[in-house]
Amino acid sequence: MDRPSTSQQSMEKVEMFEVREHVPYPGTAELTRAPTAYDEESGNMYDSSWESAWRSICQLINLLHHMQVAIVVFCVWHFALTSVPSGAITNLELHIIFAGTGYQLFLVEAILTLHRHNSWSFQLSKDAKRIVHGCLQLIGSLFVIAGTFLGLAKVNMQISTAHGICGVIALAFTLLSFITGIIALFSSKVRLMVKSGPVKILHMGVGLFAISMGLISMAIGFNMDYAATIMGNLSTALIVFVMMILVYVLIQPIYDLVSTTRNSM
Repeated sequence: MDRPSTSQQSMEKVEMFEVREHVPYPGTAELTRAPTAYDEESGNMYDSSWESAWRSICQLINLLHHMQVAIVVFCVWHFALTSVPSGAITNLELHIIFAGTGYQLFLVEAILTLHRHNSWSFQLSKDAKRIVHGCLQLIGSLFVIAGTFLGLAKVNMQISTAHGICGVIALAFTLLSFITGIIALFSSKVRLMVKSGPVKILHMGVGLFAISMGLISMAIGFNMDYAATIMGNLSTALIVFVMMILVYVLIQPIYDLVSTTRNSM
């Protein structure tokens, strides 16, 4: 018999190599992926089905939360722009727009930027999250300052309601949170002068109290006669939405605050 030529032998080797290359796990009919295993073919790490499902559920809840934020902000703007029959925009309407948008949109989203399951920021690096967090906090603080002083101008700087008292307290702690945030951001560069751990804990604690007082002030505002008379049952729904948003916003930061405190001890 004639022996196969050299070219035929090379072709057989190539064909065998190609077949074997597409079967990375010979003799295995089905692959069962273990939790956090290593995929030799792709070189990637992957999670178990349970972890992937839980992550999807968390992201869905986060998406529903963003929808709640959008609904509340839309209702705040609609109420402020349509509450006066003549269409006039007074300091009160501007107060509602600026303060409501500052707390409910910018400051809430500033906190959610650092959330591990946040739908639009989870893929960002830690430094990028801190930059976005700081920018949103700056814009939110400016809105809150403008909104609070517009409200104080409406009542001639006289604070006599629970809504006004909570609003002023929220403004003070919002400014303090912004200042401590700047110190915490640059504390790593001046570690010999300022320890980053205590400053970060202070920033988180003050920020949580500020957003809590701000959203509580909004809920009280929806319950006041001026808003409840015009919006009717919608004011009750908005109060529920604001409280649900507050609870969701506080869960992750409280966990991080406890973890940071333990690590600093």
